[in-house]
Amino acid sequence: MSEIIEAAVVGAGMFGSAAAKHLSRAGVDVLVIGPAEPEAGASTSQHAFGAHFDEARITRRLGWDPVWGALDARSQDRFRDIEAESGIDFFHECGSLVLMARSIDHRTTAILRQCAAESIDVDRLSEQELRIEFPEFACLPMTGGVEGLLERKQAGYLNPRRLVQAQMTIAEAAGARLLRAAVTAVEKDERSGLWHLKVQADGQTRQIRAEKVLIATGAFTNENNVLPAGHRLALHAFTEPNLLFEVADGQLDQMRHLPTVVTVDPEDTGDENMSLYLLPPIQYPDGKWYMRIGPGMQPFVEELHTVDEMVGWYARQQVTPRQTASLTAMMRLLVPSLGPVAVRGAGCIIEKTPSRYPYIGHLADDPGITVAVGGNGHGARGSDEIGRLAASVLLGLPWDCPVPVETFAPLLQSAETRAGGRPAFLKPPFGLC
Repeated sequence: MSEIIEAAVVGAGMFGSAAAKHLSRAGVDVLVIGPAEPEAGASTSQHAFGAHFDEARITRRLGWDPVWGALDARSQDRFRDIEAESGIDFFHECGSLVLMARSIDHRTTAILRQCAAESIDVDRLSEQELRIEFPEFACLPMTGGVEGLLERKQAGYLNPRRLVQAQMTIAEAAGARLLRAAVTAVEKDERSGLWHLKVQADGQTRQIRAEKVLIATGAFTNENNVLPAGHRLALHAFTEPNLLFEVADGQLDQMRHLPTVVTVDPEDTGDENMSLYLLPPIQYPDGKWYMRIGPGMQPFVEELHTVDEMVGWYARQQVTPRQTASLTAMMRLLVPSLGPVAVRGAGCIIEKTPSRYPYIGHLADDPGITVAVGGNGHGARGSDEIGRLAASVLLGLPWDCPVPVETFAPLLQSAETRAGGRPAFLKPPFGLC
């Protein structure tokens, strides 16, 4: 390819598609590069992974972290506009329920204070009120009991596949181009200042030249040669085990009205910690309806250390017996009346940063290359704002977010972050930010 691209976005997922939209709207010549989702059962590689290859991600504004709160609120305020502009619906407003252990009442009070300041309507429900409104749920036996925080509006779940489609539809309408290919090397030509990207598609390799590069490749960023040689981000990859409980026709009407659920258990009890997330019945591409349950960051959520481990986990789509036992027990505790037709596993990969926040910034202070990675399990609902900020950094525009830019500074891997063992920053309470 002889032409020189103004901005190459490597990664066509939630962050990359959002950034491409904002870049193309700014009049930038944008090429988005990323492989398509592999067909079910097809072979895969580290280049064909995507965290958006599923039907639902929880979205809400309520939380105890003001950084994520700012990203989430700004994104979610634009959801309906994105749907209208693209013609693609992706946001399902069914409400969001957070079940808090009463032993951390001070955190619950702080959350409510923050919600009031930001005009987020939240109902605080006692165990008795929870039983009345949601008889399908049982109160988990957490220390001191449980209370609920119910956000009825602008909360529920989004379809990440359709969100990416919507963002790319808008981006392409503004002039962006999408190349279904894998980037296998990124190098800077110091003489010209241009970035050379080696790209593979349909068994052929070619080179693309770009003035600027945005890397938005998720958990595999350190493993797929998209960073210049000698650079590795402080980024930890973990299994994200889910169980999909197929809902019988006779229970579908009973369960479909339920909100999404996140439980917050502060006790450091290993696999017995009851932090989880739950989605109401959602129809998957096979035509069946499933309730999906996933964990917090209990020890059975295992770290993946090599690219072979990561590809194997993603390709097999099978959770381990240990993970299955824990998730099944939690589902039985929370929804005891559910009599599933069948249960199957589903695996994703979650990337965690030591800062607990996404990396949005230049790599090694080079203004020609920017990264937008590190969803930390929460990136979907804040992805439009993350993409917007990444586009702004790439273009050298003034920072216009209430959160200081230093908060998102990319951290490079050091000897300490490469050390073995479970990262010390993963401690309960899990599940809420």
